[in-house]
Amino acid sequence: MTYTGWDEGHTRRIKAILLGAAIIITALGASWCIGFILAGKPVLVALHIAMAGSGMLMLWLIARGRLRTTALLAAHILPVFVATFCIFDNVPPGLPRATHLHFLAVAVGCYFVFRQQGFYLKFVIPAVCLAAFLAFGNMSLTIQDSALLIPPQAAEIAVWANSITALCGLVLTVVFMNADLTVRRRMEDEMRRAVVNGEFVLHYQPQVHDDGHVIGAEALVRWNHPEKGHIAPGKFIPLAEETGLIVPIGNWVLRAACHQLALWEGRAESRHLTLAVNVSASQFRQPDFVHNVAEIVRLSGARPSQLKLELTESMFIENIEATVAKMNALRELGIVWSLDDFGTGYSSLSALHHFPLGQIKIDQAFVRDMLTNQSNMVIIEAIISLAAKLGLHVIAEGIETVDQRERLREAGCRAYQGYLFSPPKDIGAFEMFLSRSQPALAAAATNNMASVSG
Repeated sequence: MTYTGWDEGHTRRIKAILLGAAIIITALGASWCIGFILAGKPVLVALHIAMAGSGMLMLWLIARGRLRTTALLAAHILPVFVATFCIFDNVPPGLPRATHLHFLAVAVGCYFVFRQQGFYLKFVIPAVCLAAFLAFGNMSLTIQDSALLIPPQAAEIAVWANSITALCGLVLTVVFMNADLTVRRRMEDEMRRAVVNGEFVLHYQPQVHDDGHVIGAEALVRWNHPEKGHIAPGKFIPLAEETGLIVPIGNWVLRAACHQLALWEGRAESRHLTLAVNVSASQFRQPDFVHNVAEIVRLSGARPSQLKLELTESMFIENIEATVAKMNALRELGIVWSLDDFGTGYSSLSALHHFPLGQIKIDQAFVRDMLTNQSNMVIIEAIISLAAKLGLHVIAEGIETVDQRERLREAGCRAYQGYLFSPPKDIGAFEMFLSRSQPALAAAATNNMASVSG
């Protein structure tokens, strides 16, 4: 399971929580299994064998690094096991019930582990656990079949065992949650200062035409932290999205990109370059988004036609009319809209039909396996054909090998982006690459075409 954020300790904390849960499940299941074998309770033995087996499966998955699978398994089987054993938790008079206490640990753990994983995992499962905690804690929902009841002599031990393990699980999760919140608060404060202190910089990844000439670039934000050095966007963008800081960061990126376009406009060798800028959902939803973009472009002196704003398909799901209106307003200024990661969402054809796009970008997930996965190649060919019929430009990202480029060329794609040509570079390195690579790339493209035709 990959967790975002620059704090690599977050993944370690997630792993520790899952490991603790797996150990508790395995230990409780195995020990009670032995006890119920001695007590002659075969049904309870079977249930605890299943419990211990689930814990061992979790340990095996953790050892293989499959944290997400482990987390999903735990989130769904733990509430079932706890509810099942609550039904058998018919303690003698004078003893409190304790099995239901595990619902609290599961609820808090799910909220922490799945805090970035969507509504169902983050809210629904914890809510169900809390409801079950209240129900089993305040109502008598046990069965009275003697064959399925915990022996009286084991009830007191069970109360202490359940209380201690539930408390340990809850405390462990709360401690790790507090550590995470501390790191997140510190990171948020540092991002705010970074915006003010100008610690963000743009890197540029070239976009190359089939004839070998660099036709533009994608602007990618980087954070030059004064202490931690270079920080990639995947480390801080998710938290920026959550906290709303993505809006000022996105506005800075747009200003810096337009400023660079204006500088390129003054030089003959770079006047033709376009620059693609990613627009976040939070930034796009701002009421003054159109006005801000228009002002930034106007004040920079950049040609609007050289600016490409990239949106993802997920932004086309809600409030279609407002989205189209914003896009049309900026398209009238000459700005080009590009659909990023095309083909990975659920609204691809709808997006092409309803929205004023000028370009679509074939996602690197298709390009990566295109030579070994025939389905990916079929999808790519369909995208290129559809785009041609709709009058849309196509660019493929994630090109890493010559074979990928050649196969894309055969399919009709004429623009590429990827490490085959260059990784993202700072502006000095990009312009040096531009001046040195134009003749070489063009010559290589000519040779390739000549060899193909020959």
